[in-house]
Amino acid sequence: MEKFWVLGTVAACFAALLFSRKPPDLIFAGGLLLLLLTQSVSVETALSGFANPGLITIACLYIVAAAIRETQALKPLMNWVSSGKPSDRVSLFKFTFPTSLLSSLLNNTPIVAALIPEVNRWSKKLGKQPSQFLLPISYAAILGGTCTLIGTSTNLLVFGFVQQSSFADQLGFFDISLIGVPVTLAGLLYILIASRWLLPKRASSESTLRNTREYCVEMIVEDTASIVGKSIEQAGLRHLHGLYLIEVVRGNLVLAAVGPNTILEAGDRLVFSGLVNSISELLDIDGLTLAEEQVFKLSSDETSDSESQAARRFGQARLVEAVIGNNNPFIGKTIKQVKFRKHYNAAVIAVVRNGSRVMQKTGDIMIRPGDTLLMLARRSFTEQHRYSRDFLLVNGLEELSLDSNSKAPWCWLAIGSMVGLASFNIVPVVIAAMVASAIVLLSRCVTFDRAKQSLDLQVLLTIGLAFGIGGALTDSGAANMLATSVLSVFGQNPLALLVAVYLITVLLTEMVTNNAAAVISFSLVAGIVESLGYNLIPYAVVIMVAASASFISPMGYQTNLMVYSAGGYRFSDYLRFGLPLSLVVGVLTLVLVPIFWTLTL
Repeated sequence: MEKFWVLGTVAACFAALLFSRKPPDLIFAGGLLLLLLTQSVSVETALSGFANPGLITIACLYIVAAAIRETQALKPLMNWVSSGKPSDRVSLFKFTFPTSLLSSLLNNTPIVAALIPEVNRWSKKLGKQPSQFLLPISYAAILGGTCTLIGTSTNLLVFGFVQQSSFADQLGFFDISLIGVPVTLAGLLYILIASRWLLPKRASSESTLRNTREYCVEMIVEDTASIVGKSIEQAGLRHLHGLYLIEVVRGNLVLAAVGPNTILEAGDRLVFSGLVNSISELLDIDGLTLAEEQVFKLSSDETSDSESQAARRFGQARLVEAVIGNNNPFIGKTIKQVKFRKHYNAAVIAVVRNGSRVMQKTGDIMIRPGDTLLMLARRSFTEQHRYSRDFLLVNGLEELSLDSNSKAPWCWLAIGSMVGLASFNIVPVVIAAMVASAIVLLSRCVTFDRAKQSLDLQVLLTIGLAFGIGGALTDSGAANMLATSVLSVFGQNPLALLVAVYLITVLLTEMVTNNAAAVISFSLVAGIVESLGYNLIPYAVVIMVAASASFISPMGYQTNLMVYSAGGYRFSDYLRFGLPLSLVVGVLTLVLVPIFWTLTL
């Protein structure tokens, strides 16, 4: 009866995943606790997942991805993508191909998370809708994740199961590439061709709520800037989206009528007028810095630190709007007099009063009730002052990275070391990932606190608990019982079984989550393979691809859900654009797997 109890518990977990809104980690935890209380699974088996190398590998990859975000290691890529004004097809290729390549080496969820704000900024710059690019990027990340073992948490989850079987030494780092690379290339080709007709052009939820208040901002041309000696037109300052260059201040000379052929010089102060959400576009231009008197130095007393040290402490910043309240202690004094930066750890960029910009040097502006300040502040500013009596309203607008990318090479060294160590079997994959995370931490590409914050605990808990569920299915005999039922339908045809495994896994992925689908499918397949003496590896590879092949629903994969609101998509967009891609991936996978692996021993 134990196996029926385990099977019923797993079925209840599946139903909860399908019909409730409870998170998968909570559902799996409840199911596993129930099995522990009824002694249907041992404590060792239930908790074995949290010591599994796959789980540790995923955690290390989150840290490496956080370092990439902190050091702007992707900025050269984004500069290349946004260079010129290419056609939509060329732009789409320049986004999707690098995304799939990066996703083959890093967990694809953090990669898409890092790209979404960049794509929004780039789309805004060229007057395009993010919906033309975000869903293809999600699909490209999913496809790229099928190319290596570390490309997605699902691959590592299945790999962890394989390592606990008698086939542990028969699945290498790049073995899945035999299927993943052709599938990815075919998928990218489909995306480039079909997106012209099947992708919508919709405004994102962010753009519909966008703040249209205008500000005046001053930027300084640095001595080493690449735009020194170039004209306004050549520097890309002529046709900025939502921004207008009002004047250029050069020493005591004010150039009010700025023509496209005006040559920029080092030390020029450029005065822009424009929308608040467009200001971050200026920070992407190499050699332009905010003219707010060395914004990294948060107070005039910070003279002992170098600018680079202060920049490291400031790290990731945020554009913040705050309205001065009647109880603010600095009313009637100028921003400079009250040492605003030192007191609030925030630099005032511009001030709006009665709906109009205050046209004065920022430090000389006298603070009045109701003034709206646009500031560059630390991440924590919004949370610290949301309920402060000093401000009536605090609104975090957009995160900006102010760190230089001088430490980006350490990130690429970490990734290269990880791939080299794992692909040549010098050390196991988990140790290679630990080496990579150690490199980015020791080189201070990411602080220890930010590394901890980067860990997606829900994903890690789900995977750890999923191993316990899978172990219960195997140990109780429930998997073998189901295997017998499956055999009665498919007989002893290994190819038919392969097709069935793929279709079942894809269906589960679209209805629940990719990790849950992988656990359920592998637990069943392992029992069948053991009963028949089949080769486990081709079935494991099929599960890896199928569990990642979530293209027809926003709910099946995290990256699809991440771009859902960011691109203003509807459920039907996934079905229309993703269903043909799902068919392409499925057919190609089922054709190639029997070519590279024998299904029977």
